[in-house]
Amino acid sequence: MNCSKYQFDAFIAGAWRLWAAITTLFALCCFTLYLNSGWEGFFLFSQTGPLSIREQTFACVAICWLTLGGAILSLLKSGLKPERCVAVLISALILFLYVNILRERIQYGDVDDYVRAAADLQSGTPFHARYLYPPLLATICQPLLHWGKPAFVGTFWFANIISLVAFFWLLKAALVRYGFERWLSLVVVFLFMVVNVPILRTLGYMQMNLHVTNLILLSILLFPRYRISSALSLALAAHLKASPLIIALPFFWAGGRKWILSFLVGMLAFAGVTVMFYGWAPFADFLNNAHNIYNANGINFRENSLDSFIRSTAIFWGADVTKAAIMLFKIPVLLLIFLTAMRNSTHSTFLKPREDDAFILNTVPALLVLMLLASPLVWEHHPLFVALPFLLMLKKLNNASAWVLYCFAYVLEFLIPTFDFYPWSFGRLVSPLILAYLMFKFRRSEDGDLFTDLQEYLKNCSCRRFVAPQAAADVSQKPG
Repeated sequence: MNCSKYQFDAFIAGAWRLWAAITTLFALCCFTLYLNSGWEGFFLFSQTGPLSIREQTFACVAICWLTLGGAILSLLKSGLKPERCVAVLISALILFLYVNILRERIQYGDVDDYVRAAADLQSGTPFHARYLYPPLLATICQPLLHWGKPAFVGTFWFANIISLVAFFWLLKAALVRYGFERWLSLVVVFLFMVVNVPILRTLGYMQMNLHVTNLILLSILLFPRYRISSALSLALAAHLKASPLIIALPFFWAGGRKWILSFLVGMLAFAGVTVMFYGWAPFADFLNNAHNIYNANGINFRENSLDSFIRSTAIFWGADVTKAAIMLFKIPVLLLIFLTAMRNSTHSTFLKPREDDAFILNTVPALLVLMLLASPLVWEHHPLFVALPFLLMLKKLNNASAWVLYCFAYVLEFLIPTFDFYPWSFGRLVSPLILAYLMFKFRRSEDGDLFTDLQEYLKNCSCRRFVAPQAAADVSQKPG
């Protein structure tokens, strides 16, 4: 064991020296090239590959190389736990994977909506019909207008890369908070992220879902120790996308006056950023766009909301459906999911009641499903919002039929490529409904046998591997 540790330390030290030497040599060569030829020299010694953007290619290479150096440096830190070392390496591998995918992408659809909205706000004209976000996003994008669309693309591109890594660590920490053993949470999140259509679509369209999901997870993790930060995180999420307001419901019930006051102050403060420069008119524009959302978004079979399914079905029957008719079908479904959230809290489905924040943590998973299905538009990148409840259900499954339903729902939601074929492409609508059903069915506080056995096995392995030999022997001799 000591020999293996010595060899590992020597390997990491040697890797760091080699990385530092190559990086230094590269920096010196680039500096010399700049002194001799200026920026033109870099264009002389570089080429643009087919279907690529030179600046984006260089950015991808730089991110991967710096990530490699950062991972090696992290492993050099004395006292770093084995689980943390593996987590660092896995997060680096996930980053490598998606950066290499983005290296091959030269168009990012939804960023045009942000550019147009920022321009609308600056010119004092109403937001264009496709802008369905609160005004904060358009407000903070104002400085980028001076630099044009490339600045928008570059800023959102780098922000999503950072959020991708943050998502790995926050989702892993959230599972641990819900009782997952650390090694198990690491494996589960890695498998979840390594092949994931919503993540691909979010990065490929420069959507806001990673940022919003991270803020929701951060709000959960910070509560109850840091109530002000928890409230401000959720308030910011609600100003990037309105739907996270649903997640505030259990906090208003059990978060305490400090959290509620901080949340309300945060909501006003973030709104004030826009009001200070542009008044309240942008909020009226946002509400108007939300009210007329169907006019700006036609029928899309890949858009998997309850609204879209009802509208699409009505077209094939030759009927004309109104908003009132859609609500007639939609509200009972949402009420059932809300009742599921309450039952999960009553039965302490995901966390034992001895925890101070048990009510909130038991309620949030079903509310995340409610948040997804309540939206009038559910594109293929939105299921990132239900990542946590999907993974938490691994705790509860305890029979073959439940596992079949769960795996079927998971494949539909996260693995099947995007396609448009009514009604089969509405599998991503069926998936969260199955998840809600499983939450309703497995509402008991006891965990499933497979999860319990796996947790116990990993704990025993960790004990025997990382405690002193005599202590491990004492543990193994305990009765039972």
